[in-house]
Amino acid sequence: MRKGSRVSEETKRKMSEARKGKYLPDETRLKISETMKGRKLSEETKRKMSGAKKGIQLSEEHKKKISESMIKAKRIINEVKISKIR
Repeated sequence: MRKGSRVSEETKRKMSEARKGKYLPDETRLKISETMKGRKLSEETKRKMSGAKKGIQLSEEHKKKISESMIKAKRIINEVKISKIR
């Protein structure tokens, strides 16, 4: 596919079906994660990302899941910090 070319709805559907059920290995996911860390975003990019999310309504269930996930992440971070101190 060339950059800037249009893709038909049928082609989009086929591409979606081809990827379903596939996943990236943990090693690859870690490599991607490492390359993204420390990346600096321009102020314009930050504004665009912020604008894209504004006005989106989240269900109460979704808010609860996000909250639980953040609590778990903070707990893990604290455990790692404590283990480094010891």
